[in-house]
Amino acid sequence: MSRMLRDESIDDPVIQFGARVLYIGHEAFENTASKFWSSLIDEASMDYPGCNAISLASTGSIPLNDDLLYPVNALQRDLDSEADIDLAEAIRQAVEEINLFGPPTAVRATILSGGEKLVSRNLPLECVNDHVFSYLIVWLLQWCGIQESRWNEELLSGKINAKDRERKIDYVMKMAYRNKHLSEGLYERAVILQFSRKAAK
Repeated sequence: MSRMLRDESIDDPVIQFGARVLYIGHEAFENTASKFWSSLIDEASMDYPGCNAISLASTGSIPLNDDLLYPVNALQRDLDSEADIDLAEAIRQAVEEINLFGPPTAVRATILSGGEKLVSRNLPLECVNDHVFSYLIVWLLQWCGIQESRWNEELLSGKINAKDRERKIDYVMKMAYRNKHLSEGLYERAVILQFSRKAAK
C-alpha cells in the first residue's frame, strides 16, 4: 500500500507496510480493511516514533450494516434487483445522489503520542475517502465483536488482538468510535485507534 501519512512519494521495495494476511482469533483476513489498518499502524510507527494512537475523522451518509463487509455481494444483489431499470434513469439517480451529498471528501488523520498531537493531515483521496471510510469502520466493529444492531449507535468501543504471522508482528488495537448526527442523513464519524505494535514472541 502506498504512503498515506507523508506527502513525499517514497518507492522503497524493502519496506512492506501492512499484513498480507492478518489473523484475528483463529480467522485469517486478506481484505482491504486488514491491509489498510495494519499499514496505517506500520507507517505511523515508522515515521512518528513514540506515537501510540491515530484519530481518523470524516463525514458519512451510508448507514453501517453488514452489507459493507462484503460490498461485492451487495452490489450483485442490487444489480439483480435493478436488472430492468433504464440506464438513463440509473445515471439520473446517480447524478442526483452526487448533487445531494457532493463529491467524496477527505478523511482527516491525526497522529497522537500520549494525547499530544504530532501531526494532522488529510489522507490521499486515492487511498481512502468518506465513502470508503465506512467500509473500513465496519471491519473494526466486526473484529471487536460488536453486534451489527449496535453499529449506528453514537459511541462504541472495543479491543482487537491481531497477528501478522508472516512478518512475526503482534498488533493490539483499542478502538473508540463516535457517530455524531449532523443533519438529516449526514453523520460525523471518528475513530480513535490506540495501538501497540511489537515483534511476536
